[in-house]
Amino acid sequence: MKPWRYGWPMRMNFHRLAYEEIEVCNALTLETFRAFLEQASPKPGGRALEIGAGNAALAICLARDFGMEVEAVEVDMAVAALAQSRINAAGVEAQVTLSRMRSLTLLDDLPPQDLILCVGATDPVGEEHRHPNDAFRELAARLAPGGLLVWGDLYWTETPPEPLARVMALTNACTPLADWTTAAGTAGLEVLDIHIADDPTWDTYVSIMDAAARDWIAAHPDRIERPHIEATADRVRSFLTFSRPYTGFALQLMRKPAA
Repeated sequence: MKPWRYGWPMRMNFHRLAYEEIEVCNALTLETFRAFLEQASPKPGGRALEIGAGNAALAICLARDFGMEVEAVEVDMAVAALAQSRINAAGVEAQVTLSRMRSLTLLDDLPPQDLILCVGATDPVGEEHRHPNDAFRELAARLAPGGLLVWGDLYWTETPPEPLARVMALTNACTPLADWTTAAGTAGLEVLDIHIADDPTWDTYVSIMDAAARDWIAAHPDRIERPHIEATADRVRSFLTFSRPYTGFALQLMRKPAA
């Protein structure tokens, strides 16, 4: 996957800039993710799918640290180019296959998975299955017996103002954390552990993304993408700042019962 098309440089965007600088594309560290998953003893050589690869940090971790064969999907062209470059640099391209497509397209073609990783992905199984009840049911059906599901997303810590709830609903099915656990049980999944991001991790995540965009904007005043990147950076910073008193970020580790 090359960062060039038709002889012209690929257009830059906010998420490509942000994901180049942050370790993991959410309020999460690689060390935390590795320890969180390790307790479940993922199957070496097993099949794994990551929905929303971002900068590929987690896909690389699955391949390098857990010996898994990984299929990863990422729809954003610029972000996918970054992910592929990271996969190549890590020397795991034989274990990690990256596709630029929506996850449902790939899910329909894959055999049952030993692990599905879905952390911060938008509509991982389609808009019609956005709520955790529906998403967990759909993803559980794609797991092999004994397979693992790692789900990470925003959740409500307090009842949000109506305008914030409406904005969030455009891209996320944000619910109280307890609803996630209930949804897992409804889908027949056993919840093994839950990790909640602490304030320093959250603050670092937001500040690094914002700084990456601001530094690029200052260094590229004449680039055609500049107004869009600046507008996106302003919107993301405003949204995350306003929503912070009402939201948290959590990982939920689940297992499908063995046959």
